[in-house]
Amino acid sequence: MNEIRLQKFLANQGICSRRKAEEHILNGDIKINGVQVTELGTKITPGKDEIMFKDKKVTNQQEKKVYVLLNKPIGYVTTTKDQFNRDTVLDLVEIKEKVLPVGRLDMYTSGAIILTNDGDFIYRITHPKYEIEKTYTVTVKGEVSKEEVTMLENGIAIDDYISRKGKSKNFKNRFGKKHFKIADYNS
Repeated sequence: MNEIRLQKFLANQGICSRRKAEEHILNGDIKINGVQVTELGTKITPGKDEIMFKDKKVTNQQEKKVYVLLNKPIGYVTTTKDQFNRDTVLDLVEIKEKVLPVGRLDMYTSGAIILTNDGDFIYRITHPKYEIEKTYTVTVKGEVSKEEVTMLENGIAIDDYISRKGKSKNFKNRFGKKHFKIADYNS
């Protein structure tokens, strides 16, 4: 079998996302053949190397890929475990395979989200370099001004980065509620 990067292997086994795997590697949570690994880019040979994650053996499971399209209701967090013991999207599905959410929706947001055990799929959908468009429809009170629309379309400063430019559309639904739709390429 060919060598692959450790973080890709962990994601493929449904342990965590590639990004989270990188954090675990840097924190020293992974051992390969009994040796602690803290260097990103480390490669392993699945089926040959013994991988331990937090002192538990990771088996090379070539299980079938599972994809769940979930209509996430309001009140659930999009994570596998929550530090505040809130309900997670995983509480809504009953399957034996360990799946991870693809992207995020806020706790007070409802909408479609995919859960899967396919690490490559998660990476290709969430990594900004693949520019997969995501569309968000928001119900707003009042009007969205032209200046606010321009800000959204030109990118918004969020902490230490500026979001990519988005496309927007104001519309009313058949019930007369005002909505705003924004599409961007960030996960």
